[in-house]
Amino acid sequence: MEILAEVHAKWKLEKLKKEIDLLSEFDGYDIPDAALGEPSVIPSVVGTLIRERLGNKRIILNQRLVDVNELFVRSLSITSRMMNFDVAFTQGDKPKFGHEVNQLSSQRAIEIAKSYNVRAGGMISLRKSKDEIFSRLDLPADFFLGLHFSGVKSILNLPLDKIIPYVIIRTDKNKEILKGISQPYFETEEVKLIIDQLAGLNVKSVLISVPGDVEYLSKIVRK
Repeated sequence: MEILAEVHAKWKLEKLKKEIDLLSEFDGYDIPDAALGEPSVIPSVVGTLIRERLGNKRIILNQRLVDVNELFVRSLSITSRMMNFDVAFTQGDKPKFGHEVNQLSSQRAIEIAKSYNVRAGGMISLRKSKDEIFSRLDLPADFFLGLHFSGVKSILNLPLDKIIPYVIIRTDKNKEILKGISQPYFETEEVKLIIDQLAGLNVKSVLISVPGDVEYLSKIVRK
């Protein structure tokens, strides 16, 4: 099973390089764009740095659509094809600065990226009804990041080759951060069990997020 790490870009280059090196044992990386609508380093820059330092591992650019137009998505697709990035599209939270664009749906963005031969995905909420989930799965996506993952029961009887469960871990260091996140999370002592259960179901990939505690995230693969 492929184990991916969520990388939140730092504002200082040396600090970002250090974080990438700490996470070097993961199989790949997901890089959110302007999480919670806050300005951040552009994901393609982080992805390029990872590619240069760690080689041809899987890199998913998690791109917000609320802020961008079709020209940007096409330019991002050309960049992703050149650098061998995947792209996952999400509408995203309201931006903290400026105005919303809201020009493209996730479906249209996926179609554009795939027209450039880029592996493209979307988001799927696992707390929705099965009918709503299967309707979402009709999108022409190569994969979906499975949000609101609360345990293996939430993905049973779903196409596990296309869904990447998004597993959030709570630690002593990040427990205050997670109070502001409306997603289920797991305690540190549950991590190995969850990963083993997903592997037992032949899930192809899992995305691990430990917001604000990269040191603990770096230990997961070694464990």
